[in-house]
Amino acid sequence: MKKMMKIAAFLLTLALICVSFAGCGNGKKTIGIIQFGSHASLNNCYEGIMAGLKEAGINPDDYNVEYVNSNFDASVSQTQANNLVNKQAAVIIAIATPSAVAAANAAADQGVPVVYCAITDATVMENYENVTGSSDIPNFDKQLEVVTAFMGKKDLKIGVLYSTEESSSPIQVANLKFAAQKYDGMEILDSAVADINTIDTKVNDLIAKGVDCFVNLLDNTVVGKLETNILPITNDKKIPVFGSEIEQVKVGCAASASIEYMNVGKKAGEAAAKILSGTAAGDIPVATVTDPDNYYNSQVCQTLGLTVPTTVTATDVAK
Repeated sequence: MKKMMKIAAFLLTLALICVSFAGCGNGKKTIGIIQFGSHASLNNCYEGIMAGLKEAGINPDDYNVEYVNSNFDASVSQTQANNLVNKQAAVIIAIATPSAVAAANAAADQGVPVVYCAITDATVMENYENVTGSSDIPNFDKQLEVVTAFMGKKDLKIGVLYSTEESSSPIQVANLKFAAQKYDGMEILDSAVADINTIDTKVNDLIAKGVDCFVNLLDNTVVGKLETNILPITNDKKIPVFGSEIEQVKVGCAASASIEYMNVGKKAGEAAAKILSGTAAGDIPVATVTDPDNYYNSQVCQTLGLTVPTTVTATDVAK
């Protein structure tokens, strides 16, 4: 009898262990998604990723989709990436450069493929294997066409903020300055932000230097503080801010030559779907999205005293 009871207890324990494992993962593979922080552009990337997976024939319900947000903290991204690698995720999709670098570092030599999304300088990922993704390249020639048209002049003093945590931002500043060279009298005044708590001070410093307007880069840390720390100051001083994509125009920037981030996300989702279907990440070409569409916010322009130009074709996004 005692022997039978021991056997029964062992079988019960084994069953509970099996149930436990089934309850945790249900036998499904994990798709990990790390988003560096929350603002409309990155949120659109996530929505695009999910749409791209579905359009490529992947049903997310067949996987454990583990979505995490780093709240613009690269160290948090690294911890999240390590956790997903330890779980041997079928693929890690990382939105924005800091999260992508964290995922690639964690996954190196661990057999976990990484798909990055919305990295402006894709060269930062070239030294990693088992990695592919989608790159967003701003067209600063088109952006400055929009800026000069809405400002009504070309000899502008333009303020630019960028985060030292974003490896692609200094390159964007350099490219913006290069594009500005074809305009006589145009000057780009850039200011690096090492601490997001100093953004207000940096904005005021550039205003004190006499900037006519601001131009946003594809810099997630700065864009994440657009509504709370930048626009309240610039609006008070009647200084226009030109966004780097459509969502920024919707929430208060004057205008933008914008990349559509749903498309950037879709490209990453499609790449992840190919990996889940058996294609090696290294065999999937990086997708580059660079062609912009022009948008403006008529309400913002009216408030700031800007005349909507007839020299550029743009869509009004004001509600």
